[in-house]
Amino acid sequence: MNTYIIFGILALIGIFALVSWNSKRNSNTHEIAENKSELLNREIRQKQRDLKLTVSYDYGEITKTISEKATAEIIKSTMESTNWNEFHIVELEDENGNGYKALHVSGSLGDDGLASGFVTDDDHILLVKPLETVEQMTEILLDFLKGEEIWRNKYEYK
Repeated sequence: MNTYIIFGILALIGIFALVSWNSKRNSNTHEIAENKSELLNREIRQKQRDLKLTVSYDYGEITKTISEKATAEIIKSTMESTNWNEFHIVELEDENGNGYKALHVSGSLGDDGLASGFVTDDDHILLVKPLETVEQMTEILLDFLKGEEIWRNKYEYK
């Protein structure tokens, strides 16, 4: 009789362990699926971001729109073709109805130096770490194009 009780208790423990393991596995699978769908939704939102690329000359007196829907290739080409021995402002403006937001890189390789700023309806903040190269400016614009979250996590503006 004691043998049957011991086998019964062991069977119950085994069933409980199996049910517990299976529910934990299902919970993890559901969590992974939620994370994947969130990443997909974030990518879709980022793909729908239309950023206008402009270049300003003569210390902001003349502004030319390069593209209403900037791409990485357009940004790289614009940055490479700009004469950075003279002062220029290259700006990506977020035109997605969330108020005014724009990231710009500006300056010259000469006396003015290089800088980056982020402008909203309420604020204007500057990159804390000084820029030294056109490649750094290009990288900032490309990161902003990838998504504001990516850009904000990589650079410090105050």
